[in-house]
Amino acid sequence: LDKPTIASIPKPPTYKVIVKTGDDLRQDQLVIMMIQLMDRLLKRGTLDLCLRPYSIIATSETTGLVEFVEGSAPISAILANHGNSILQYFRAAAPLKGTKYGVKPEVMNAYLRSCAGYCVITYLLGVGDRHLDNIMLLPTGHFFHIDFGFIFGRDPKPLPPAFRLTREMVDGMGGTDSPEYKRFCSLACQAFNLLRKSAGLVLNLLHLMSDAGIEDLSNNPAADAEGVVAKVEERFR
Repeated sequence: LDKPTIASIPKPPTYKVIVKTGDDLRQDQLVIMMIQLMDRLLKRGTLDLCLRPYSIIATSETTGLVEFVEGSAPISAILANHGNSILQYFRAAAPLKGTKYGVKPEVMNAYLRSCAGYCVITYLLGVGDRHLDNIMLLPTGHFFHIDFGFIFGRDPKPLPPAFRLTREMVDGMGGTDSPEYKRFCSLACQAFNLLRKSAGLVLNLLHLMSDAGIEDLSNNPAADAEGVVAKVEERFR
């Protein structure tokens, strides 16, 4: 008989998680799945927007696990601790002398790209209740959203914006007159046009989820599931 082969299995990575009780995470999990799908669609179109969809597992209607993204902080805390300036935060986290803003180019690149990606995706999915406590930033420049309790056009505010882009976020790009801001706008337009080509896939997946008990899809006070999907379709036009 041949000698047995001993295989060495690499140690799997470990993740910090937040254990949630009393919250239905199925809606958050759906949004993260849609972000992951759109990320793949964009990359298939050769557009990498440095998205950071964290992991969520809903274990029941009232419990679940949420990945803790190490090093991230809400924009509100970053502004409070760095003179109301995202650029000051980047200069502290990723300084590089001799560059235009004193920040590593790869950090600014990740910031522009991820801002563009999340602005488009949160618009398409109608993500509501956006404020500076549920928009996060990493020292690497990766920008992302958390807490998706209001989606598909629902929002606790009477006149919500189509998506959240504050003056402080734009100042982090160098302001509205900067080439970086113009690049952000160009990336957002590219992302929107690429995702429009796959609108049918996104809408079909939402149709399939219409009986899954997702609060803002199945029990939306403004419309039934078909009406909700129709509103999402309008955003792709």
